[in-house]
Amino acid sequence: MGRLRFKKILKEFGKIVSLDSAYRRYIFLIVLIALAVIPLPILEKTPQLSICYKELGDNCPSTGITRGVSSLLKGDFALAQEYNKLSVLVLIVMITIIIADFCKKARTQKYK
Repeated sequence: MGRLRFKKILKEFGKIVSLDSAYRRYIFLIVLIALAVIPLPILEKTPQLSICYKELGDNCPSTGITRGVSSLLKGDFALAQEYNKLSVLVLIVMITIIIADFCKKARTQKYK
């Protein structure tokens, strides 16, 4: 019985990690809330994780999106554009996915 429960928990964790639509909306919401709450100076102190930057010594197109989205959530559009112009698009896509997943969930529950 314990082994079966462990397998079920492991399966659910796999869905969460794979961004299965059942969990994706919650994960994206948590990420957006965290980016809205965490002060920018703390985000600026985080290490550079870009593979392009580490291997080539040059910034890739995605560099600064996290800080840019955080700036947008705090209402600083100019700073977000300074970090990365794609941050606006990323925020729009994340919000669209969250809304679509909630709508999909509502539709499936409506017809049950």
